[in-house]
Amino acid sequence: MEVTTKNTGDALIVKVSGAVDTEAAEMLRVELRKIIKLRPAKVVMDLSLVPTMGSSGIGKILIFFKGFDSSKASFEIKGIHENLYNIFKAVKLNKLFPISVR
Repeated sequence: MEVTTKNTGDALIVKVSGAVDTEAAEMLRVELRKIIKLRPAKVVMDLSLVPTMGSSGIGKILIFFKGFDSSKASFEIKGIHENLYNIFKAVKLNKLFPISVR
């Protein structure tokens, strides 16, 4: 799993590539903590290259959102695979932030 960031001027794009299993979720947590410290006004997480994600990865995204949301910034997920979207929807993450399917 790899995480890259790109500042487009109005948003920080966070591109996650590869499967997010338990081990990768810890790496994701470390990278997301760095992003929170940057205090961007808007984060768009691109999950188009994530074929699978375990519950620990989903949990790390939720923790990130909670920490990020306290700064009143905006957050959304784009490019998610349909199978992951169904999981995110089942745990009602689509009620917390916008999620668009690829």
